[in-house]
Amino acid sequence: MRPATEAVLRANAATIHELGHRYGLHHFALSAEPGELIASLDEGRSYFDVTAFEADLTGILGAAVEVVPRGPGMEFEERESLDDLRGVA
Repeated sequence: MRPATEAVLRANAATIHELGHRYGLHHFALSAEPGELIASLDEGRSYFDVTAFEADLTGILGAAVEVVPRGPGMEFEERESLDDLRGVA
């Protein structure tokens, strides 16, 4: 399955935030990598939540999505915040 494009991720920002809330993910940003989102993970949540979110969002969008949680020792390029696009979709 091909990765989700930036346009698809932007257009579905509201869905991303709504679904993310269920899994303890928030403050989404586009990564420099295709189909990759960067997100903050609530305390007490785990990678099981991240992978469940990825699977659900991939099914909704029909394109692969990967999430990189922010944290110590994690370095990545955030291209664009999706926080301001919540009402788009």
